[in-house]
Amino acid sequence: MGSQFDGARRNLVIVRAGERSLHPGWLSGEGARSWDIVVNYYGDDPELYRRDDVTRIDSKGPKWPALQALLRENPGFLRDYEHIWLPDDDLETSKEEINRLFEIFAARGLQVAQPSLAWGSYFGHLTTLHNRNFILRYTNYVEVMAPCFTAGVLEKAVPLFNQNLSGWGLDFVWPKLVDKPMGQIAIIDEVKVRHTRPVGGPNYKMLRERGVSPWDELRDFCKVNNIDEEPIITTMRGLYRDGSDIDALAHPRRFVMDLVLGYLPALTKTPEPRRMLRRMAGMVWKVLNNLPDRVAELPMPRRFAVRR
Repeated sequence: MGSQFDGARRNLVIVRAGERSLHPGWLSGEGARSWDIVVNYYGDDPELYRRDDVTRIDSKGPKWPALQALLRENPGFLRDYEHIWLPDDDLETSKEEINRLFEIFAARGLQVAQPSLAWGSYFGHLTTLHNRNFILRYTNYVEVMAPCFTAGVLEKAVPLFNQNLSGWGLDFVWPKLVDKPMGQIAIIDEVKVRHTRPVGGPNYKMLRERGVSPWDELRDFCKVNNIDEEPIITTMRGLYRDGSDIDALAHPRRFVMDLVLGYLPALTKTPEPRRMLRRMAGMVWKVLNNLPDRVAELPMPRRFAVRR
């Protein structure tokens, strides 16, 4: 893989790509990039995505087991790069945003992180959406949609990638793999990507055909890895845009109100406004009633009836 920089690039993007992958847009436009890209293609077109500045490696199967095989068959990816991003192929972003992701990741000493989801995105958890009040938020949760790792943490994670098909549960194992769980996992609000398709995809169809739900896989994964089977999404600290920060554990009500205020403009842009409003209301309800932000499947006890 060639480089536009003096010396080798230290950042790598590996995208598991189908026929409609948006990654060609990540490469367009003027300016250099600080990252190489591997397109792990699972389609059948022998010529698609082939270009001089891209490495295409073909394989079939669900995302996480396929990535496990790819990384084991190409140990140089973990040896030769410092930071590796594993985004889904339905994310709309730019060369500049990905450059910025790697820049902030390194500057803040993060070990696992993700860009925030732009307000026009389909989302799974409200906490992953872009919040205009923050630069970043230190959490225990980075979604499997777009995690970025240090090579060392990714090497620890790879053996877990084939424990299920959906990847559910991996999001909650990162704190076990980093050196300092309170300050090395983050959602980076200063960087945005747009998730262009509703949550779900080929893996979910495969699960349905087997009579298994992602919730089943989540519970089984958590049980095997000694994680609460209804795991809790927690934000430890937020870094405001003016450079000040807040201890979200010590001041949960102030933090959640600032979070909600930072999300409000998204209601005019989200493709799921009612769902987003319910999640925002649930966030406030939980903090006012001192309830943990558990990831739970309906039907639930009445007090957890508004899901995040």
